[in-house]
Amino acid sequence: MTQAVKSYTREKMSEKQSLNIIFFIAGLSFASWAGRLSVIDAIFDFSGLTLGTFLLCMTTGTLFGISIIPTISRKVNTKNLLLFLPLLLSACLIALGFAISITKDPTTAYIILFINGVFFGCLDIMMNVSGARVERHLNRSIMPIFHGFFSLGTLVGAGIATATISVHMFTIWHFTLVALIIVFLTMLSQRGLRGWENENYNKDKSQLSTPTNSDSQKLGALLLIGLMVAGLSFAEGSANDWIAVAAVSGHGLPHQAGALMFTLFVAAMTIGRFTGGRMIDSMGPKRTLMIMGTIGLAGICLFILGDGPFILGVSAVMWGLGSSLGFPVGMTIAASQSSRLGPNAVSIISAFGYGAMLAGPPLIGFIVDHVGLPNALWLAAAVMATSLMLTPRVARNSHRSPQKI
Repeated sequence: MTQAVKSYTREKMSEKQSLNIIFFIAGLSFASWAGRLSVIDAIFDFSGLTLGTFLLCMTTGTLFGISIIPTISRKVNTKNLLLFLPLLLSACLIALGFAISITKDPTTAYIILFINGVFFGCLDIMMNVSGARVERHLNRSIMPIFHGFFSLGTLVGAGIATATISVHMFTIWHFTLVALIIVFLTMLSQRGLRGWENENYNKDKSQLSTPTNSDSQKLGALLLIGLMVAGLSFAEGSANDWIAVAAVSGHGLPHQAGALMFTLFVAAMTIGRFTGGRMIDSMGPKRTLMIMGTIGLAGICLFILGDGPFILGVSAVMWGLGSSLGFPVGMTIAASQSSRLGPNAVSIISAFGYGAMLAGPPLIGFIVDHVGLPNALWLAAAVMATSLMLTPRVARNSHRSPQKI
C-alpha cells in the first residue's frame, strides 16, 4: 500500500508540473494584452466608458466560457481541453494584435477580446478543477502555488509588455512573440497530463439532483465562500486592468512607468502566492487571509492618495501581496469541503472569483468619467473591506482531511 501511495504521488507530481505550465500560460496570455492597456487606450482614444466597455467584452466572454465548459467537459477529456484552449488563446492574441496595429478597428478588437474571454473562461475552470483534484490527493496546500505560476506568467507577460513598449515595438509583433511562446509551452505541458474525465462534471446525475435537508446550508456556505473570493478577486482584477492606466492618466506618469507599476503588482502577487502555501499550513487560512487582505486594502488606499513613482511603487507591491491569496485559498476551502458542498463546488467558487475579477474593471470604467482616476479605485477598496469582514466566518471552519488512495 505504501509503495502504491508513493507511486501515485510521483504520478501526481508529474501532473502537477504540467498544470504549473498551464497556469503560467493563462497568466502570460492575460498579462500580454493587459500590460498594453495604456497603449491600446491611446490608440483607440477610449473614454472611461468605452475602455470599460472594451474590458466588459473580456468579462462577458469569460463568464460565457465558464457557463458552457461543464457541458463541453462531458464530451472532451481534460487533456485535450488543456491542449486546445491555450492554442486558441495564442491565436486570439495574434488576431487582437492585428486589430490594434493594422486595422486599428476597435469593433474588431471588441469581438476578438470577447472570443478570447470565452476560451480563457473555459481554461480557467479546467485548470482550477484539475489543480484542486491534485491538491486533494496530495493533502497539502498547493493551490496558491498553482496560482503563483499564473502570477509568474502575468509577471513575465508584464515584463515583456514593458520591454516592448520601451522599444516601441508594434503590438502585432509583441503578441505574435507571446503566441509562439504559448504554443511551445502548451506542447511541453502535455507530457505530464493524462486523459482522465473531469470528476466534478461526471458524477451520477441522480446523486446531484436529489434534494437533501442540507441543501440550504450548502448554498449558504457556497455563497459566503464565493462572496469572500469575489471581493478579493475584484481587487486583483481592478489592479490588473487599471493600475497602469491610473498611474498614467491619474498620476501623470509615462507609459513605461505605468507598465512598471503593473509589473510590480504582479511580482508581489507572484511572491505572495509562492509563499502563501506555507503561511496557510502554519497559520491557517483565516489569519493568513486577514493579514494579507489588510495589507492589500492599505495598498489600494495608498495608491489612490499617494504621489510620485516611489510611493506608487510601494503601494502597488502592497496591493499585489494583499490580493494574492484570496482566489487560491477560496479554491482550497471549496476543495477541502467538496464532499459537503457538492462536486461542483470548486467550479462554482472559480466562477465567483473570475466573474468578480473580470467584472471589476468595467464597473470602475463606468464611473471613471464621473469621478476620474485614481478616485474611481475607491470602489475596489470598498469591496476589499467588505470581503475582509466576511473572511473570519468563511475561513474559521476550513480544514483538510486526509485522502484515502
